Amino acid sequence: MPRPADWPERLYDVIAAYQGGIFVWGQRDCWRLTMDVVRAVSGAEPYADLPAYDSATGAARLLVERGFSGIGDALAAVLPEVPPSLAQRGDVGVIDEDGGEAGVVVIGADVLGMAPAGLTRTPRARLKRAYRVG
Repeated sequence: MPRPADWPERLYDVIAAYQGGIFVWGQRDCWRLTMDVVRAVSGAEPYADLPAYDSATGAARLLVERGFSGIGDALAAVLPEVPPSLAQRGDVGVIDEDGGEAGVVVIGADVLGMAPAGLTRTPRARLKRAYRVG
């Protein structure tokens, strides 16, 4: 699905909604951030039927129940994977974080992700896998 003309504004709106907020499993976490970006940038809503979860264990269990080993595999099932070096603003990806994968959004030379401290910026060089949105 191609990106709508106003995708940069939509991306900004998602980022603004996550800024200053706290991390909450199932509401304001790294998975929800990536899904909100995918919806904003492309209009697609993969995994809209994903049941609610409220913990790291619950989130991991949902991924395993769907046959995925982590966020990267779940994203690869619905988005084209690209080399991290080719990821563009508005694409999503995963980084290694605390022994697992964390979903992030590419914003240029950096990526943004939700951490317990809130929305966090880190160098895009940390991208382990990347996925084209739109």
